[in-house]
This record gives sequence, structure tokens and C-alpha cells, in this order.
Amino acid sequence: MAKTGTEDRIGAYRVLRVLHAGVTSDVMEVVDDSTHRRLAIKQLSADRCGDSSERRKFAFEARLGLQLRHPHLIRVHEYVADRDQPYFVMEFFPARNLKLPLLKPETYPMPRRHLHAIIRRAASGLACMHDKGWVHRDVKPENILADLAGDVRVIDYTITMKARTGLSRLLARKPPRQGTGTYMAPEQIRREPPAPAADVYSFGATCYELACGRPPFRGDSQQELLSKHVREKPIPLTSRDERITPEFGDVVMRMLRKDPAERFASLHEFATAFRKIRIYRDDPAPIADNG
Repeated sequence: MAKTGTEDRIGAYRVLRVLHAGVTSDVMEVVDDSTHRRLAIKQLSADRCGDSSERRKFAFEARLGLQLRHPHLIRVHEYVADRDQPYFVMEFFPARNLKLPLLKPETYPMPRRHLHAIIRRAASGLACMHDKGWVHRDVKPENILADLAGDVRVIDYTITMKARTGLSRLLARKPPRQGTGTYMAPEQIRREPPAPAADVYSFGATCYELACGRPPFRGDSQQELLSKHVREKPIPLTSRDERITPEFGDVVMRMLRKDPAERFASLHEFATAFRKIRIYRDDPAPIADNG
């Protein structure tokens, strides 16, 4: 980040504020003074720029974002492989991630009125990734942004991998055990080749938590948590919260089945089943939209 007078600048963009300071990168709101357009920039942290592995992973995320085009996937406009600090420019989507209402419901209420649309739109964005041969591998509330109108962007392609099929699935090396333990599919824990079914499971765990306020499994250690994903059946959603409809509980429990073949074949199939289902008993009838 360069300073011009009292202003912080990144390339042609003026930095307005830091949105998120992470371990390996920072996300900032910026403005292009020539067009007055507000955008977001993700920049690799200065202390990681000397690490060639970190630079490769950062470049991968940026270039994948440039490929993916869907209304509910965060859009990347430009990647700048700067020698000092690489960065990429994204759309600015002013919204909170869905973990905030779970952690601080008094301050950030769950957008229950829009929850049906939020789930449907997030599923649509992830399904687009799957259609193009990618597996997100870190589906969780933190990686879904939703604004006050229920519009959605799925974010963070850091550990996304190509789905393995056919012979490549049999011959491929085991992928690293990456992801967030609270939402990881059993086959992801076992380091099996990446497949969309793992995202279906993680999305099921996400939907479970969004509906009842707690994830399907908790553990006193990471090992205990992962073991529960592999071996235990989650408590039904309707037992967690009697306001939740049995129909919604059934589709979520189907996504959380241990055997990938017993889950929905795709998030398109999930969306078809979910479209006419209420989440809570007192919800109005779902309204289909094109979003």
C-alpha cells in the first residue's frame, strides 16, 4: 500500500477503510477516483509476500474469481501480480457474513424474513461452481455474505479444488485435510478426492446452524468434532427447535448423510426440493424468484 500525501493508495485506487484484516491478507474498501466507483481490494499481507507458496495460492484465488461469473458469487474484476504486494479488485458488496447473527444475535439479528431466499441464492452460487468443475471446500456461514434485502455472495476460494472424476479420482494424490472442522464432510476428513457432494454436506451443516442457531456437532477437541462428523448422526432439527418444519428438517438431514450417494445428487436437486418448503412453521409460503 502506497501513501500519497495523507492518503493510502493501492495502484489506481484510494483506500477508504479496512474491511477485514486477516492472517495472510487484508480486504479493503476502495474507490476509483476516475469513475467514483466503490470496489473492494484483497491484498496479500506484506509479511507473506516473500513466501512463493502463499503468492501461488493468492494468485489461484484471484484467477478463479476472474473465471466465475454468477450473481451470487463474489465477482473479481482484476488481478495485479505486483512484485511487492499482489492484490485483486472485487465488487464491493456491503453486507455481513452469516456467522455474525449466530455469534451476536442481539447486535446482528438473523435475517429470518429473508432466510429462505438467502439459502436458495447461496445454493445457486455454489451449484454454478460445481457446474464448472470446482469444489469450494470451505462452505460455512462466514463465507456467505447477505445484505439486508437478502441478496447473497459466496466468498473465499482459497482452498477450492477441481472436482476429481473417473480415472483421475482413482490416481490422484490425497488432498490435504483442509476446511473448517464444524462443517467438514466425512469424506473430506478422510482426505478423499474433492467432489461436489462434500460441499452439499457442508452446506447442510450451514443450513442446520442458520435455522437453529447451533451446528450439528460440537466437540471438546478437533479430533472429537471430526470423529462425530464421521460416525454420529446429528440430532434432528425439529428436536432442536420445534418451530422448524419437518420438511426442512428432512432436506437438511439428507444433506448430512454420511454416504455421499445418499445426499442430494446436486445443489440443483436440493434447490428444487427446497423451493416449496417453509423453514419455520409460521413462515409465509415461499415465493419463487429468479435470484
